Amino acid sequence: MVHLLGAVLVAAGGALLGFQAAAGLRKRGRAVRQMEEGLALLERELELSAPPLSRLLERGAAHSQGPARGLFQGCAQGLDRLDREDFSSLWRRMVRERTELTPEGQAVLLPLGDTLGRYDGERQREALAAARRRLGELAGRLEADSRRQGRVYQALGLSGGAFLVILLL
Repeated sequence: MVHLLGAVLVAAGGALLGFQAAAGLRKRGRAVRQMEEGLALLERELELSAPPLSRLLERGAAHSQGPARGLFQGCAQGLDRLDREDFSSLWRRMVRERTELTPEGQAVLLPLGDTLGRYDGERQREALAAARRRLGELAGRLEADSRRQGRVYQALGLSGGAFLVILLL
C-alpha cells in the first residue's frame, strides 16, 4: 500500500511540474498582453486630454493591470526624484524590473523612456502606438507558443512521472 501511494505521489509530482511549466508560458503571454493594454490606455489618454507626464502615469497605473500597473506606478513615484535620476533612466530601470516580461518585450518598451514627456502629444502617441503594436505581435507569438509548448510540457511531466513510477516499482 505504501509503495502504491508513493508511486501515485511520484506520478502526480511529475505531472505537476509539467503543468507548472505550461502555466509559466501562459503567464508570460498574459503579462505582455497586459502591458499592451496599458500602453493603449496611455495612448487614449494622450489623445483625449494630453495630460502632463505625472498625471498620465497615475491614470495609467490606476486603470492598468499586472506589469503595466507596476511600471506606471514606479515611474510616477520616481518622478519625485528627477533631480537624481532622469526620466529615461528611471523608465529603463523600471522596465528591467518587470521580469515577467520577456527580454524581447522589455526591448520594445525601453525606447519609450526617451519619448514620453519630452515631445509633443502626437509624437508620444506615435511611439506608444508603435510599441503597442509590437507588443501585440509578441503576445500573439507567446500565446501560440504557450498552446503548442504547453501541451508538450504537460505530456512530458505526465510521462516523466509515469517513467519514474515504472523505475521505482
